[in-house]
Amino acid sequence: MFEPLDQGRVSRAQLKITTLSSAGSFLDGYDISIVSVAILTMKSQFSLTSTDSTLLLGSTLIGMILGGFSFGYLTDLKGRRYLFLWDMVLFIVFTALSAIATSFLEILIFRLLLGIAIGADYAISPTLIAEFSPAKHRGKLLTISGISWFFGAAGSYAIGAVLTPLGAISWRYMFAIGIIPAVLVLILRFSIPESPRWLVQHGKAELARESLRKIGIEYSPDEVKVQKRPGFRILFEKKFLAATVFISVFWFCLDAATFAIALQGPTILTALGLTESSAAGTASIVAFLALIGAVLALLLVDRLGRKPLSVIGFLGMVVTLLGASFVLATSRSILLIVILLIVFEISQELGPGITNSIYPQELFPTEIRATAQGYGTTISRIGAVVGIFGFSYVAEVSGFSGGMVLLAAISAIGLIVTLVLGVETKGISLEEIKQAD
Repeated sequence: MFEPLDQGRVSRAQLKITTLSSAGSFLDGYDISIVSVAILTMKSQFSLTSTDSTLLLGSTLIGMILGGFSFGYLTDLKGRRYLFLWDMVLFIVFTALSAIATSFLEILIFRLLLGIAIGADYAISPTLIAEFSPAKHRGKLLTISGISWFFGAAGSYAIGAVLTPLGAISWRYMFAIGIIPAVLVLILRFSIPESPRWLVQHGKAELARESLRKIGIEYSPDEVKVQKRPGFRILFEKKFLAATVFISVFWFCLDAATFAIALQGPTILTALGLTESSAAGTASIVAFLALIGAVLALLLVDRLGRKPLSVIGFLGMVVTLLGASFVLATSRSILLIVILLIVFEISQELGPGITNSIYPQELFPTEIRATAQGYGTTISRIGAVVGIFGFSYVAEVSGFSGGMVLLAAISAIGLIVTLVLGVETKGISLEEIKQAD
């Protein structure tokens, strides 16, 4: 139905859509990661306990559980563009409120509400990229979104390292800086058209033609029979059940391991003897070097495929986490730990850290694509919360070494599920996916 879109080259307009969608991932990476540095300067000001710190680290992720689930459904119901704008408005408002909060409870609440906006963007942006992308380039364009997250995370650690010497007030500046690019992204997003695939699915073929024209494609898509909104239940019907189970376990395991490392990393480094500023700077270097994996994924995802990269990535995560456990239990060498963290991040960014947002787009049809993406986001953030709290609990009982073993075991489950249930989806047209009844 969308042959000119699927078979064409990547146009300037499609790159713009990818960039503005990926900008949301950049902001998400920044705001989720910056709290791991900000919390180092909050501890004395608000007398935070270990439980308080863990709650604050997990608050945004808990909000994402609500945002991904609800906004994914609304995106399939109301359209991509409408919520593409509103989620950024919420992002700006709650980031600003977090920066001016006067108590721990206020920060906790505002960060949780910010998480709802971030969860919404996770559900919307990859779907918009996928539905505007040529089939043979879709993996690369979706990979850009994953790369952007790491630029945001690395940028947050770098900014944290610069601002930390300002003392107790520095965390406010860390939060507030995120508002500047968010406002620019919101303004530019007004120029993005609605997804032609969503318009056709809702019986608006003429509007779909206009949407395609805005990206330089003259084509009149066929009318389709407007289908009744299937709802969440279809994700668990027979023809989609295997895909739903796969993305659930895959994404849960990925985020349980990666978010525990990303958000606890600066704390681990300070416990090994680095200063707060040095820990933030080191975390920034680790995150930037992880982009090596992202660049490799960009080159290979549409050639080698989604499943092989996912398997390689999970395997690398298991090996490096076990290695880190051994080092933490023996020499406690900062250099070795940093090297292992770098290889861990390269591994996950080469594999499941990139393919996690590709699979939901390619395993589910248009009418439930954003719902599936939102559902996956929700499950992933449940995994992230479990990983953060689980790591903290085990680390208190048996040290950071024991925490690393826990994360390695979770990553191994992700590897096994990928080997058993993972499928290859590179190069297929989204319309080749069997439509929901």
